[in-house]
Amino acid sequence: MPWILRFAIGCLFVFVMGAVMIAWACMSTGWQTLSWFAWGCATAGAGLILTALLAMLSAAIHKTWRGFSLALMSASVLLFVALVIFAKFA
Repeated sequence: MPWILRFAIGCLFVFVMGAVMIAWACMSTGWQTLSWFAWGCATAGAGLILTALLAMLSAAIHKTWRGFSLALMSASVLLFVALVIFAKFA
């Protein structure tokens, strides 16, 4: 597996950490929840955007891994849209 895809998968784990922060904010009370929610949205968004960019770069460079890269990028974009929708209604 190319190193670019490994970094992309690592960035997907950054999204998971951000999603956990958002979940923690939804279960907490008080002013601290706003901070957790904001940091969670920023971390998750950055993780998903970096995942999409690295997956695009990998799809352009490594033709043998193109299908996996495009699937990873599609999942990243769909998760980002879900994050934006969730943040809008939260």
